[in-house]
Amino acid sequence: MLVRRPGVDVPFGTPDATWLATAGDQGWIVLMRDQRIRHRALEIQSLRDARVGALVVTAGQATARDTADVVIAKLRKILHISRSERRPFLYTLGITGSLSRLKIR
Repeated sequence: MLVRRPGVDVPFGTPDATWLATAGDQGWIVLMRDQRIRHRALEIQSLRDARVGALVVTAGQATARDTADVVIAKLRKILHISRSERRPFLYTLGITGSLSRLKIR
């Protein structure tokens, strides 16, 4: 498994539609911390257009370490989702480890 990072694989400031298209083309799973994504129609449309599989961590006050801990704890489940779910998809990942699929189609 290879991890891609913003600023390294895609320059900071790249428009969402552009980097999401790259993620979709490469089959990457996108992990983000945008709690309000479900309310951002343009970002949801970009996810759909790029056919991206994405997870959004919804714990607003979580530290980077808290986020890493929950992702590591749920990594097997995340990998299973990434291999079995039809794209595009968007899941929320709570700090307690709860995973919920959001309807974006």
